[in-house]
Amino acid sequence: MKKNEELFYLIKSLTKSEKRYFKLSAQGNESAEYLNLFDAIEAQNIYDETKIKELFKDKAFITQLTTIKNYLKQRILQSLRNYHSRISKNAELIDIIRNVEILFHKGQYPICESELKRAEKKAKSYQQDVLLFHIQDWKRKVHQALYPQDFETLKTITEKQKNTLKFTTEYIDLILANIDPSQFSLSHKKSVSLQNRTLKTLHKYRKLLISQDHDKAKRTIEDLIKEWDQNPELLKEYFTMYFSVTNNLLGFLVFKKQYKEAFVRILLLKQKALAVDTVSAAFIKEKLRLYNIELEIHRSLKKLHTTHEVIDEIQYFIENHKTLVPGNYRLSFCFQFANIYFTKNDYKKALHWINDVLNNQTKKDRKDLITYTHWLNLLVHYELGNGFTLRYLIDTMKKHIKKHKNIDSYEKTLLKFLSKTVEYAGNEKRKAFEILQKEIEIHQIPESVLGYVDFNEWIGRKQ
Repeated sequence: MKKNEELFYLIKSLTKSEKRYFKLSAQGNESAEYLNLFDAIEAQNIYDETKIKELFKDKAFITQLTTIKNYLKQRILQSLRNYHSRISKNAELIDIIRNVEILFHKGQYPICESELKRAEKKAKSYQQDVLLFHIQDWKRKVHQALYPQDFETLKTITEKQKNTLKFTTEYIDLILANIDPSQFSLSHKKSVSLQNRTLKTLHKYRKLLISQDHDKAKRTIEDLIKEWDQNPELLKEYFTMYFSVTNNLLGFLVFKKQYKEAFVRILLLKQKALAVDTVSAAFIKEKLRLYNIELEIHRSLKKLHTTHEVIDEIQYFIENHKTLVPGNYRLSFCFQFANIYFTKNDYKKALHWINDVLNNQTKKDRKDLITYTHWLNLLVHYELGNGFTLRYLIDTMKKHIKKHKNIDSYEKTLLKFLSKTVEYAGNEKRKAFEILQKEIEIHQIPESVLGYVDFNEWIGRKQ
């Protein structure tokens, strides 16, 4: 994202209700110029500042376009703060702290005290240690303003601040430890907050995976999920963290091929996710991660009959949250849909999603996914017996590969096979695949490639 595109992407991220709230809050303003700019930018599909300047060439403000863009950006952010003032307990506490600062400067110390008492109780209940430290700091300032000689109480408040700071420092250490589990060891002392215990447990879980102690790793993360389930208030407030932890377990279950248990947990997690009031970008990413795990199960279990329902669900979700879904995610899912239908021998549906990718690709799309979509396209047309089309696509594929690198020996083997045997039938085709199997054992396909398209699995099931 370029600097001059920030406002464009901010406007595009707004929901209908957020836009409505912004415009209502701006009504009656003495200057509507920034609203005209808002409408003009909103109408664009790709940001074009030259067209904006041309549109408003007769307006005086266009000579200070950068200034008015910054003003509009700040007005939008202010509107979003007001609209989402109760988005989380964190946001509510920040607002109370801001109110206390204003009241403090006005000398309204008794009101400050009552607000801080309310904030401290809430911060402790929701384990908001970072904000609790700031609340205690204001509590000390207010008490000092009211009772400058009460050193004992000031000392008590400061000691509490010091303890709170320890929890915050532990939180930072745990984040660092989770970035590289192999390089950090943590104390066995139990953390006070559930968030800190979660980070500590995830660190332990990853180290257990590194040491290949899979059974203990599973029990460790299952116990953590149970603890979250026993704290419904914290679960609701920090659902994205809970979502991430559960996705870790689901990924483990798929790795261990424990699909039945994974399906049950996926269903329970989806039900919990329905109760989430605020859908954030972090929540969206975890939901997409969940869908990825679910699709991996469908890819592994070819006889599942609910694949189409899941794909419809994913499409609906992406469409409903397209402002929060990263652009390359849709391409990735379309590729997965095509891959799954290919493994299920549903070649017409596979071709539908292949065409969706290839007909809508852009220069910004991931080159790896485009390349392996081309490979899937070849395999599907081979299975459909489209010999004439296939040979044309093979020539195109060779040119596509040569643009980026030399053609590998396994690629030459596969392309030659597809071209030569597309019209074979019955026993002749089976024998051709047996020969291909032996050639691929010589010109082995890298594991990194098989993660995209499992050529070995395809060859194996054709014999």
